Amino acid sequence: MNKYNNLSKQELVLKLTKAVFWNCDLELFDYKRDKDYIIKRIVECGLENDEIIMWKLFTYEEIKNVAVNIEYLEKEIITYMAFVLNIKEEEFKCYGVKPWYQKC
Repeated sequence: MNKYNNLSKQELVLKLTKAVFWNCDLELFDYKRDKDYIIKRIVECGLENDEIIMWKLFTYEEIKNVAVNIEYLEKEIITYMAFVLNIKEEEFKCYGVKPWYQKC
């Protein structure tokens, strides 16, 4: 049995990794209002635990719509998310985009 099965969605938010959301007070998060921010942060730098929670909080379409529109992701993250979402890497807005420090 999954340790998150009996928790409400708001309780799940409180289980997110504090280090990933270091600049936020998880107590003030509303999973509906802050959906885009939560998904973006988990895709960018979340841990396995955070990803499990993300899939419990949001639908496939919600996660896909946010993930493919993130401004920049490391190549490995794009590859992983494309596999998980069963889409092509080219569908990501940031596919082929260089990080800001390589543009100078």
